[in-house]
Amino acid sequence: MTTRSIHRSCIHGAGRFMAWLMALMLCLLSVSFAGAEAAEVARATVTEEDQYGDIRIDLTQIDLEYGDSVNLSFSGGWSINEVPYYPDFFGSRGSVVLTDYFKTLCIAGIGCSLNKMAGVQPGETLVITLAQKGRYRPEYEAYQIHDARYRMEGQTDEAFLNFREVTAGLIRPGRLYRGASPFDHKFGRQELMGSFLASYGMRGILDLADTQEQLESYENLPDYTVALIAEGRVVPCPIGVDYLLPEFMQRIGEGLTGLTELEGPWLIHCNLGRDRTGFICALLESLCGATYDEIVQDYMKSYDMLHGTDMNPDSLQYRLFRARIEEQLAAIFGVETQALPGVDMPRAARDYLTRCGMTVDQIDRLESRLTGD
Repeated sequence: MTTRSIHRSCIHGAGRFMAWLMALMLCLLSVSFAGAEAAEVARATVTEEDQYGDIRIDLTQIDLEYGDSVNLSFSGGWSINEVPYYPDFFGSRGSVVLTDYFKTLCIAGIGCSLNKMAGVQPGETLVITLAQKGRYRPEYEAYQIHDARYRMEGQTDEAFLNFREVTAGLIRPGRLYRGASPFDHKFGRQELMGSFLASYGMRGILDLADTQEQLESYENLPDYTVALIAEGRVVPCPIGVDYLLPEFMQRIGEGLTGLTELEGPWLIHCNLGRDRTGFICALLESLCGATYDEIVQDYMKSYDMLHGTDMNPDSLQYRLFRARIEEQLAAIFGVETQALPGVDMPRAARDYLTRCGMTVDQIDRLESRLTGD
């Protein structure tokens, strides 16, 4: 080999070595960045499981941005990855979210009882690590809606209360209404709801949020509201958002049966009259022959009234919130969401109510009270 060829070979060898060294450095940098993304964000202690099966922890704030994703690891052994951090209970049914909606942070299941799945106990410790910055940023931006705890500028009384008549399918006018809680002071609607109850002559209420003890603990309610409670015209039926849990199904059956013993008109409410109320109204609409489109339209009207949601069916925002009722109905009817338009709704509703413990006669009476002369 000549001196020139040796020199050329050394140069080429040095070039290959530098390329290898550069690749190694890039690899180490990527590992370093990945390690930084997986860095620990916080440690916390589980304080309680709430009435919805969600997990409350002892942090009031966290160094994250909405739309980031995190990994959660509990000392009892349960863990889950790529959980979005949102300001509210956003997501598809069965998903998990970390939210600061309450005074302390909460880990919640969407449309399901998280702790039934996780088995987490108060006192367990939790390690929160960052999975990916901005992983759910597009969804978070689509979820940006007005906080319904507060009144929008120019919002009508009906919209603020999410109050309206339900007449889908064969439900007759003047029989069924839905709205926000007339009892709970933290939503600031009890005075106005009381006036609506009186003006519409409401005679029976299905309360999806309160126990009897909670009902009796509320103070400074309007006279008409107080009289409804005192006369036994409020049926307490506190449920979560997992409508396949046996205890909730039993309560739904008992609550609707109890409602049929009361004179109408009836009001169904939860806190904001949106999700749990939306589900029960969708169930009753299904029973009474409403079309699938009617059911979806009534459900989505709550998002329009309370939040000013984009009502263009093609928008991502509309599709994300519409998915909530689709997933709920698909779950209880035992079908895929795309099959819902072809479902025999009255038959499917009857089957679900039977599984809730209602007899054929009780279901017939419920339907008759809503649709009969």
